[in-house]
Amino acid sequence: MAKRCDICGKRPMTGHNVSHSKVRTNRRFMPNLQPTHLVVKGRLVKARVCTRCIRTQSKAAR
Repeated sequence: MAKRCDICGKRPMTGHNVSHSKVRTNRRFMPNLQPTHLVVKGRLVKARVCTRCIRTQSKAAR
């Protein structure tokens, strides 16, 4: 299963771990995906959504 947000398409980014001796090794920054239920066209749909989109959706619902 892809580590990708179903709303915004956020996906893993790459970077480096930097040790005390400044040796750089590759790492991945993973998006914080949560399984949630969304209302799409009047129906409940299960989706994997990043926490930023969950916060935005809750603000829009107010």
